[in-house]
Amino acid sequence: MSKRTLFNYYSSSSSTPSLENNENTRPPKLSRMEFRSSDIVSDPGMCIPIDEHPFKIRDQVKRAYALRGPTQPVGISFPRKWQSGEWRSFQQSWFAKYDWLEYSESKDAAFCLYCYLFFQPGKLEKFGSDVFAKKGYEKWKKALERFDKHAASHFHNNAIMKCDDFMNQRTSVTNKVVKYTKEEEARYKIRLTSSLEIVRFLIEQGEAFHGHDESSTSLNKGTFREMVDWYKNKKKKVKDAYEKGSKHCQMLAPDIQKELTKACAEEVTAVIMDEIRGRHFSVLIDESRDVSIKEQMVMILRFVNDEGKIMERFLGLKHIEKCTSAALKEALVNMLSSHKVSISMLRGQGYDGASNMRGEFNGVQRLI
Repeated sequence: MSKRTLFNYYSSSSSTPSLENNENTRPPKLSRMEFRSSDIVSDPGMCIPIDEHPFKIRDQVKRAYALRGPTQPVGISFPRKWQSGEWRSFQQSWFAKYDWLEYSESKDAAFCLYCYLFFQPGKLEKFGSDVFAKKGYEKWKKALERFDKHAASHFHNNAIMKCDDFMNQRTSVTNKVVKYTKEEEARYKIRLTSSLEIVRFLIEQGEAFHGHDESSTSLNKGTFREMVDWYKNKKKKVKDAYEKGSKHCQMLAPDIQKELTKACAEEVTAVIMDEIRGRHFSVLIDESRDVSIKEQMVMILRFVNDEGKIMERFLGLKHIEKCTSAALKEALVNMLSSHKVSISMLRGQGYDGASNMRGEFNGVQRLI
């Protein structure tokens, strides 16, 4: 899957919305209530508190952080501080002992992933759940002693239990548990697999998904819906899965298409990040506008692989609200952080000199 195909999907899908996704029928600001990958920041010192995220996406944010796991950078030099008459620093070996431990490069401080996700404001305790959840612990002389006390505290263990219950789909209060027969479960898998296969094909070809009219009476429902109908006519098993299955779980809605596309993009990005992890790299940055005339920052990483070849990988697009050097620098750092890439491994920068944002990019280069 190339950077072009992913870019074309988001551009084309936003330019040809379906009736079910018509913005004129949405409540104000609903689009901001959608979960974005940019809501997840790798550096715990830069994360905003969970309760400051929009209410509708808090559970999605929690689940994304829990699935990603604690930020435990590898191969970086931890800064030394003069504390209690000695030079001290965070130690890499502490990660092996404490699976909840996170490290923030921006604050040079330690955090607890579970306490961050399920911290209860107003309920403080002497072993510092608020410190490990919000402020960060940075006194390295007694770090191991403090970590042990925190790990044994009631609030920390309660946060772990809450996280386990939250991640268990059968006990989560946000999940409506429905009992299906084995036949219905098999039909669901067929519908899901069919939709996913079509999504992958359209992404690979860089085609638009939605049609202008996706209603049942439309003569052209858009590429995705038309391909589903074609697939059903070709395979009786697939047709039966749609006709005999639940009418409320057809796996055809625009939101489902977006979720499947995001899942494909995340899988591709994971493979790319496995290539880059632990290597020095350069960034290539340009700006562009989408169909709604919003500024976007495009980032590509360049690095040398094990065979000594120079590789370029498209990392993503990020909307920029303010075209200032400070805002662009923050967007760059956040994008790298969201993929667990340390900016300390950055060895080169490239910007589009012909861009109308040339001055801002030059400012970014100086800031970094």
